[in-house]
Amino acid sequence: MVTDAHLHLPWQEPDLDAKRDRLMAELEKNGVSGGVVIADSELESVIGSAAECAELFRGSDNIRVVAGISPLISFEGQLRLCRELLYSRDIAGLKVYTGHEDFYCTDSSLFPVYDLAAEYRVPVLFHTGWDNSHYASPDRMKELAERRPQNTFVYCHCFYPDTEKCFEVLGDCGNVMFDTSSLADSAEHIPAIAESLEGAIERMPYRIMYGSDYGSCDMGAHIRFAEGLHLTDAQRCLFMWGNAARLYGIMQGRRPR
Repeated sequence: MVTDAHLHLPWQEPDLDAKRDRLMAELEKNGVSGGVVIADSELESVIGSAAECAELFRGSDNIRVVAGISPLISFEGQLRLCRELLYSRDIAGLKVYTGHEDFYCTDSSLFPVYDLAAEYRVPVLFHTGWDNSHYASPDRMKELAERRPQNTFVYCHCFYPDTEKCFEVLGDCGNVMFDTSSLADSAEHIPAIAESLEGAIERMPYRIMYGSDYGSCDMGAHIRFAEGLHLTDAQRCLFMWGNAARLYGIMQGRRPR
């Protein structure tokens, strides 16, 4: 089985039902049995808001939703909505778009998000790496993880392309997990990324999850990248399915209505 820990609705489709149908068709085409759909922090978005994604996948066992949230956009109202969605179990985590938006992962404005996630025992996800890497650098994330042991954090993209620094700095932070979304985006970085990822999975097999960043990146390319990693059967099972299923409570079964 394969669980994709980092998905977005495809922006190209004209309405939410069409976006969902295209996403589900892409999962089936690539042999992916379930996944995590991450909503935008914007209230109106081509990849769906938290409320829209929660409604779209309500009742699904194999798709869980993570709500995007921003301290810069109707924050109190978003916090109330996320609390309601967490209480009803319509979302399984919260994401802050550090770097896409102008705040650092250690910013005190985000503490209400971290408090809410800790209360409901769900992870907080971060955008990392690329050309806006200072907002959630490994050093900043380590500082946050040590200050907030009550939280579980997901370091999306593994500080792409410097995955070696990511795993070196955060390897000892047991409350930080990683998803590998976007790591197969550029062929020139793949050999070095694959080597660092294989070593990291060997050291911490329960903390790294397969993800594609579908909606922005090619799902098939990420499947092929993952299949090419040199892993034991036990490591591959955890990486490709088990860790994400455990963290997000994903079951294999009923399709979303």
